[in-house]
Amino acid sequence: MDTGGKIRTGKILEQLSKAHEITLVSNIEAEKDEAYLPEISRLCTRFVPVPWKEIPKFSARFFVRLVFQMFSIYPVSVLNDTSQSLKRVLENEYRARKYDVVICDFVQSALNFCGITGTPAILFQHNVESQISKRHFDRAKGIVAKFFWWLQWKKLFFFEKKNCKHFDTVIAVSAQDRELFQSLYGVHNVVTIPTGVDIEHFYPQEEPEIPSSLVFVGSMDWLPNEDAVLYFAKEMLPILKEKTSEIRLTVVGRNPSPRLKKYLATVPEIELTGWVEDVRPFIAKAALYIVPIRIGGGTRMKIYEAMAMGKAILSTSIGAEGLEVNDGNNIQLEDEASQFSQQIVALLNQDKKRHRIGQAASDFVRKHCSWPHIAEVFQQICFDTAQQR
Repeated sequence: MDTGGKIRTGKILEQLSKAHEITLVSNIEAEKDEAYLPEISRLCTRFVPVPWKEIPKFSARFFVRLVFQMFSIYPVSVLNDTSQSLKRVLENEYRARKYDVVICDFVQSALNFCGITGTPAILFQHNVESQISKRHFDRAKGIVAKFFWWLQWKKLFFFEKKNCKHFDTVIAVSAQDRELFQSLYGVHNVVTIPTGVDIEHFYPQEEPEIPSSLVFVGSMDWLPNEDAVLYFAKEMLPILKEKTSEIRLTVVGRNPSPRLKKYLATVPEIELTGWVEDVRPFIAKAALYIVPIRIGGGTRMKIYEAMAMGKAILSTSIGAEGLEVNDGNNIQLEDEASQFSQQIVALLNQDKKRHRIGQAASDFVRKHCSWPHIAEVFQQICFDTAQQR
């Protein structure tokens, strides 16, 4: 569980499996996933693995496939998550057993569900995917990148609109996302679940903070996270270096791209860790947790994890989009690079304010965001959907 969507799905399944019979069907990549297979029994009653091999990002095969995918009516992300073998296994499973509800996790997987009809079906939407592509289009530089993201935005828009209406219930992860589904797609079968955090795993640590240290946490093979780090490096760091020579940012997250590594090789103030076993020590020793995200959708689960650890967080509005946070109380929000940079300096110089924000953040998350509570909401949605037919 190393991305927000995987964590959300995994933690909900972990709770639901205590009371329900769950069959989980998923692609697995033998070498990469083998170590985690023993953990699957905590998430479901039956696990049906479907062998699969990922083409490494940024490899020659990756780009050749990308060129061919451009000519499809489907978005690249949908094609990458569609598999004839997975589709076949799902249809066989559907014919062989009686299910009360079927759940498609992420709209990119929806083509795999084409042969499943007659059973109440839920689409679990962790983001409004077309909006992510639109924001990439808005930020893209150069005619090739602009055209690519415009095409993905339009394809995802029509694909998402069609498939949201194909399912009996759409689950969104924030009220803001629900409103977008309703206004963009005319979909009215949308319900929401809160965002959760494992408060037993993420809690305040006693490790002393390193002065002038920042941390950003996120999967670095997700483009909005890469954009956030480059945004900080190019537009914020020069401002910060005029005010202090001590500033350091640690970027914690898997699979940074060759482009990002090449650029940051000339920026000694920023360290890329790559994948780590445990993010908590990196969060604990940072004086300030930053989220300079400009592109995105859904909710930033990593913000709640840092809040649970009692960290002061400085984020853009988009970075904290969809979260029930209170600017100036349990988080600080700034959108312009100059204001964001100034607020970094101000918070680093005000220990009492940072600790007050961190304490308020921890108190809020521990009261409202436990996974058992979120799973109860999800369970009721399943019951309501099953009773619709």
